[in-house]
Amino acid sequence: MKKNKKLQIGIIWANPYNKNLGVAALAYSALAILNDVAAEHQLSVEFSFFGSERSGQDQLRIGERTLHFTNIPGLNFYDWKWRIKLWLFPKKHHLVDIRRIEYAFDIAEGDSFTDIYGDVRFRKILNSKFYFGKKAKKLALLPQTIGPFNNPKNEVEAFKAMDQADIVISRDQQSYAYTARKLPSDKIAETIDVAFYMPYTKIYLPTDFVHVGINVSGLLWNGGYSRNNQFEMHTDYKKLIREVIKYFCSQVSVKVHIISHVIPDEQAVEDDYAAAIALKEEFPKVDVIPKFTTPIEAKSYISGMDFFTGARMHACIAAFSTGVPVYPMAYSRKFNGLFADTLQYPWLGDCVKQEESVVFQGLRKAFDNKNQLKAKISQSNQEIVKPRLDYLKELLYHILTK
Repeated sequence: MKKNKKLQIGIIWANPYNKNLGVAALAYSALAILNDVAAEHQLSVEFSFFGSERSGQDQLRIGERTLHFTNIPGLNFYDWKWRIKLWLFPKKHHLVDIRRIEYAFDIAEGDSFTDIYGDVRFRKILNSKFYFGKKAKKLALLPQTIGPFNNPKNEVEAFKAMDQADIVISRDQQSYAYTARKLPSDKIAETIDVAFYMPYTKIYLPTDFVHVGINVSGLLWNGGYSRNNQFEMHTDYKKLIREVIKYFCSQVSVKVHIISHVIPDEQAVEDDYAAAIALKEEFPKVDVIPKFTTPIEAKSYISGMDFFTGARMHACIAAFSTGVPVYPMAYSRKFNGLFADTLQYPWLGDCVKQEESVVFQGLRKAFDNKNQLKAKISQSNQEIVKPRLDYLKELLYHILTK
């Protein structure tokens, strides 16, 4: 490989501007780890984000690095309406930039390679794999949740799409086992969520309080996109959150920080911040933390907590990866697969299977044993997370050079 040749790397279905800071964290982290792999092996590269909400050139400050890239808005390949748009307006839809991508690293927004969010999103995520599987030199699925697929026909199409990839990397054991049912062993791997790689700056808060961070999911607060318990939870989420806040506010030594991780500019069903403001009226003692502008800011703030709980998975990852005792409130198998299976971390409430009283009692026990949680997290970060990130970097180098 010529040292002066710039490899054209596309990070597919990643949007660094997403107001869901978990999705943005995946974009930041994928860019950071791919850049570091290239730098460590003296590879010259250029990056693009396919699926960004912006167009054109931009840059991000990630840790000590300023990384440049091209933004390409997402589209639905093989949909006839999009075919016409590409044919009539190729420049507007960045056809040249799309065709330039040689190495496609598809992260599917972490958990969107599924049909649980509807057929439109599934088709967009699916069709890009068929396109880049044929057009790019290499297609890799970056660590993500695979499935579930409720429609058997969608499952068949999903495995056809994965068969186009050079490698399918799961971020948890459940997804890996799922892919192993139909894909050959040399095409699949299991590592860890790339958000563990995202840098942060630890903050230090006054030690006269025990600082408890609570992430309130606006999506669960409103009953899901359907507003009618979309995720079929046994937990009454609003009742649980009120009980948790009441419990912590009753302790004079505790300061409660309500930390939002999905912060759209306009109020929407998934808006964490709107739910936080509503709770502030009920519980004046809590601190509602202002909206963050980047996922790094959010992770840095969470790093200053003494205990954290929430239902946004990447807010919980921010806590875990910075050593903060955390009690996730799971509403899908992506939580269980990561925390219980991969991280071997038993301190988790299952809002789908458990009633709110059970989840609440688990949280109280976790808080009472937060030093034990902290020790377990430190061990897992060293013995599980670090080796998996190192393995992921080896896989990425292999894709770019073999």
